[in-house]
Amino acid sequence: MPDLNRPIALFILSGGGFTFENRCLLSRLGEHVRPVYLATHLGGRPGEPGIPQGSCYDVPQFASVTRGTLRTSIIAFIRTFLTARRVIRRENVDIIIAIGCSHSVPMLLAGRLAGCRTVFIESITRADRLSRTGQIVYRAQLARLFIVQWPDLQAAFPASRLGTIL
Repeated sequence: MPDLNRPIALFILSGGGFTFENRCLLSRLGEHVRPVYLATHLGGRPGEPGIPQGSCYDVPQFASVTRGTLRTSIIAFIRTFLTARRVIRRENVDIIIAIGCSHSVPMLLAGRLAGCRTVFIESITRADRLSRTGQIVYRAQLARLFIVQWPDLQAAFPASRLGTIL
C-alpha cells in the first residue's frame, strides 16, 4: 500500500549522464517521495538499479547535434509538454524535479501552469556556464528553485541555490 503522506514527484529519465544524475538524486531522496517518471527509450526504467518503482510514461528524444532536426525537437517539446500535463493531472503530481536535459523546459512549463512546485538542477558538468536549457529555465523563471552545483556558477546567477546530487 503506497504511503499517501509522501509527495508525488515527477522526474525525467532522458538517458546518459542525466539518468546517472537522477539515480544519484533518487538514492538520496530514498523513501521521501513517490516517484513518477517521464522516460525516453534511452533513459532507463523503474526497477532498474538506482531507479525506484513508479509509474512511467514514454516521451520522445529531442534532436541532438548528431541526430535529428529542429522539427524533431519541436515535436518532442509538444509531446513532452502534453504528456507532462496529462501525467500531472492523472498522478496528482506535487513537485517536478528536472535535471539539466531539454525535457526540463516543457515539463517545468506544464508544472508551473498546473501550480506544482518546480525544481531545476543544472547538471554537474556545468561548472562555469549554464546549459541552454538552464538559461531558458532561469530567465523564464520556470523553476521556483534553481540549483547549481558549483560555487562560481551560483555567484554568477544569484537567484540560484548551491547544492549537489553526487
